[in-house]
Order: sequence, then structure tokens, then C-alpha cells
Amino acid sequence: MDDYFGLAYAGAPFRLFSAAHVLAILTVVAASLAIVAALRRWPGPRLREALRYGLAGVCTLNQVAWDGWQAWVGLWSPAYSLPLHICTLSGVLCVIMVLARSRRLYELLYFWGLAGSGNALLTPDLQIYGFPHFRFWLFFTAHGAVIAAVVFMSAAYGLRPTWGALWRAVALTNAYMLVAALANAATGGNYLYLARKPEFATLMDYLGPWPWYILGLELVGIASFLAVYLPWAVGDWRAAAMASHHVNPTKR
Repeated sequence: MDDYFGLAYAGAPFRLFSAAHVLAILTVVAASLAIVAALRRWPGPRLREALRYGLAGVCTLNQVAWDGWQAWVGLWSPAYSLPLHICTLSGVLCVIMVLARSRRLYELLYFWGLAGSGNALLTPDLQIYGFPHFRFWLFFTAHGAVIAAVVFMSAAYGLRPTWGALWRAVALTNAYMLVAALANAATGGNYLYLARKPEFATLMDYLGPWPWYILGLELVGIASFLAVYLPWAVGDWRAAAMASHHVNPTKR
């Protein structure tokens, strides 16, 4: 059992964009697309409610499993294990979002989920824990569930982000950074990597020393938020252009 659940893992270490990594990403994408297709094929309340409670259950079980695994291997500590990283907190908030059908939480989690969890899926913090270790499965199901929950809210209830939501998400993220900084000071932790860079290689290695890389992370975060909003911005621009053309069809 230690081969799959233990802290000391002797199996093949995680490799970026290995077959297992790419397959995990494609599975998350396929699951999200399947949710959209299913809701279009069967738009009634029965499937919608089943998916709503199912996604809430998956997000809850992932958090319980993460805490349980850390406690079982003796890793749990306030400095490391509180749900204060954005991706972990997003999983907790997703439960509230889908159960309460909260538009406000959707506006935040659209950006935290697609930008934050999306980037995490591309560059996972898995260290040595490759497939088929429990932590590998847990990482991709937890982050994938956040993305699937955001996609579900869009497809099931017609929600979408706005320019205002984007900048509110930026403001809330900055306010949350203060909360994480206070938690780091109280626990000696490194939530949001505000206290120091992570030990594994990341984009932060190219953003300068502490504390200047935090400013770089701010800019990268805003760029990521803009990137996940871009499809909606392009769609709005095209709709406005078509409306203008219909109003004045002789305009060239």
C-alpha cells in the first residue's frame, strides 16, 4: 500500500508533459466538454441537479482525502495544510458556489478556476509523486473538479464573466494576498508563495528575488485573468460589430 499511498514513493517520478500528465489534462477537458454536451442534450432539472450535487460531493471528498492523506503520512501542519492556497480554497468555495448557485462566487471562481487551476494542471506541484500514486490522482481530480464546476455553472445557468467581474477578481485576489501573508506570519507557512519561492522549478525563478517576484506574479495573474476572459471579449466584440452592421448595412 505504501507504494501508492506512502510519503516515500519509489515509483516513477512525475514528469512534465509525460503521457500520464497529458492524459490527465485531456481527461479534465473531456469531462468538462461532456458536462456541456449532456446539459444541452438533456436540459431538464434532473441531470442539472445530479451534476450540481455530484460536483459538490467530488470537491468535498477531495478536500477530505487531501487532509486525510496528510494526517496519515504525518505531514499535516498549519504551516502547510490549511486550505489557503488559491487552488485549494477554490475547491472549498466551489462547494458553496454550486450548492448556493452563487453568481458572485462564480465571478471569482471563473478566474481563479480557469486561470489558477488551469495553470496548475499545466505545471503541477507534484514533486516525486507520479502516476499511479494517490497524490497524482488527488491533484488532478481536485483541480479538474474546480474547472468542471465553473463550466457547469456556465452551461447550466447561463452565467458568464464580465469586465467588471475581472477587475473585482483582481481586487479580491490582492485582498486575499494580505490574508495569506498574515497566515504565513502566524504559522511560518508559505501560502501563495509569498514568503519565499517554492523549492521546485517554476516561473517565479525568472521573476527576480523576493519580494520583487511577487510583483511579477501580480502581472502574470492579471495576464492570466485577461487570457481566460478573452473568448468572451472577442464574442462581445463580434456581436457588437454584427449589430452595428445590421443597424447600418451600408457602412463599410
